Amino acid sequence: MMIKKTGGTYTVTYATRDKFGRKIKRSRSKITSFAGAKKAEADLIIKLHEIKNGFDYAGLTFMEFVEDHYWPYCEVSQFSDADNYIRTIRKWGKPISTVKIDAVTPNDISKILDSAKEEIVYSTLTKLKSFLNRTFEHACKGGLSKNPCDGVRVPKSKVESECKVLTRNEANYLLKRSKELQPVWHKIWAFHLLTGVRSGEGYALNKTDVDLEQGNIMIDKAWTIKTGIKSTKTGQWRIVPISKALMPLIIELMTDDSTGSQLLPHPSQWTKGEQARVIRGFCSGIGITPIRFHDLRATFITQLFKDGASIAEVQAVVGHTDLKTTQRYLRLAGVDVEGVTDKLNISMPTDVDNVITLRERMEAFGT
Repeated sequence: MMIKKTGGTYTVTYATRDKFGRKIKRSRSKITSFAGAKKAEADLIIKLHEIKNGFDYAGLTFMEFVEDHYWPYCEVSQFSDADNYIRTIRKWGKPISTVKIDAVTPNDISKILDSAKEEIVYSTLTKLKSFLNRTFEHACKGGLSKNPCDGVRVPKSKVESECKVLTRNEANYLLKRSKELQPVWHKIWAFHLLTGVRSGEGYALNKTDVDLEQGNIMIDKAWTIKTGIKSTKTGQWRIVPISKALMPLIIELMTDDSTGSQLLPHPSQWTKGEQARVIRGFCSGIGITPIRFHDLRATFITQLFKDGASIAEVQAVVGHTDLKTTQRYLRLAGVDVEGVTDKLNISMPTDVDNVITLRERMEAFGT
């Protein structure tokens, strides 16, 4: 153990060996008083003895463990959801961020999930629980005696889980108002609404992917914050026809030198993954259904079905490989049940029926 004064502050350093004989060293710096240094010394002795006795992460707070140990492990392991993991944990793990990792209780985990259920859908709640569980499972490998996520149930979300779509009138109003108020985002939203491509696919598009002569767009790659340019979600390429409504915008994009080789502009919020928040806020502001960015794709698909497109046509354009996925949008559009209620052999009374009934009623009462 060593207490060293440099300038007006103290640094405390302590070293020992863990249960495997490996040297471990911890230090605290920028302590303003000798009394504070002695307290830090006592804390380090306890912390390192806990490590020596079997718990590698003794003394670390939850967020220190996440940032210094598990998050780097996720990056090295190249987990596909690593970026989503750290964003989610940083946001929802705040209530336990300064709690020692071995002091977190199942009640703490339940409180986090109960708070989150007010804002996120059930599937995202489940993902949050999974992220927390994975974090503590990793700590358990370092000697944590018990995972506080064990036995904690995911509560029912208070947020509607069904994806939202815009009506045709809402879609037209979104394009009209965004052109007036958000011209850069207007180009992005209009393109995605009229092609049904995923956000990452649109971000990755270059002008060379557009064939104006054939009237087609090649979708063969996507972009993510973690990996940059990669293959599409399904790993397959597809062709999206350019509609007459979209063609003027495509020509405008192709002749826009400010975007360089990119087809679409890349506002910073899109690059940071905040596109869902931007469109949700804009839709709320103009008084229409507050959709997520991905719901532009859902709107595109449902409108295609309502306009008579077949399942095979929709699958080909949007790149679905699973028929069940396409059928979910078919149900959302209401097309698969359209007209079925007309088969019900029960009729409402007509005006003539009402007159006859009234006459009969008058005769029955002698009036």
